[in-house]
Amino acid sequence: MKQMLYIIALCLGLASCADISFAMLYGGSGEYNFSNADLDTAYHIDEEKIHLFTVPSEDDTIHGMYLGDFSQLENDTIIVYLHGNGPSMDGFWSTVAVLANIGHQHRYGVVMYDYRGYGKSTGTTQNAASMAADYDAVMLWLEHRGLTSDRMVVFANSLGSLPAGPAAAGGSRITVEKLVMEVPQSSADVIMQNATGLSLPSSMITEYNFNLGQDMENYPGELLWMHAEEDDVAPVETARSAMRRHEGTYYREEVYPNVGHGLRWDIGNEEWTRVIHEFILN
Repeated sequence: MKQMLYIIALCLGLASCADISFAMLYGGSGEYNFSNADLDTAYHIDEEKIHLFTVPSEDDTIHGMYLGDFSQLENDTIIVYLHGNGPSMDGFWSTVAVLANIGHQHRYGVVMYDYRGYGKSTGTTQNAASMAADYDAVMLWLEHRGLTSDRMVVFANSLGSLPAGPAAAGGSRITVEKLVMEVPQSSADVIMQNATGLSLPSSMITEYNFNLGQDMENYPGELLWMHAEEDDVAPVETARSAMRRHEGTYYREEVYPNVGHGLRWDIGNEEWTRVIHEFILN
């Protein structure tokens, strides 16, 4: 009875029981601080290679960042990093700096953006349509600057799997040919249960019932899945079930024992970058 009253109160406290805002860690400081002072010296980024940009997404404004040389965007391999559930891009700065420097300094261009309601991006992330629109707005920005599918790698961390799955399954204006899924969220039920602490179906308060397994089944390109056996945010078994439905051109999985959701920090940058670089060069 107490659990049911909790759910009723939770729904009444939401702007809409058809969105996923109950699970979102919205709202950074409103400022972006991408500083080398926060990075290991091996992953420093030249200041002139840090570019902030905005794009319109329906009635909202999406804030993004490009690491790299604009003059080389038509030639470079670009990693599109879809970040996890944190207040803003700031929390993923050290990760994209490592990605930019895999192999040697500034080896890859990297794009990252804040979903609606995160960081300085306006609006509220509510459903698959809003996340898809934000992703498409950034794809349009990249397409206009010359990015083609053969030079794009989509990298989804945790929550980032929500827009990445449908995009890989055919919903991307720049076709996804290489996809990295790192500790992906594969079930709306899991997000619901982590947010509320209750073992109840997500359908009770959200219509965002994504199917990552179906997306992977419909994705024909290359896939790298990285996960942690002790992940209590995105359980490995639900992710494994989804990832192994992939029947595309190439599949690789790396599952690490005795580590949790913060995979890169737990296994170390050397192992993390080794696996990713081998996949990119495959």
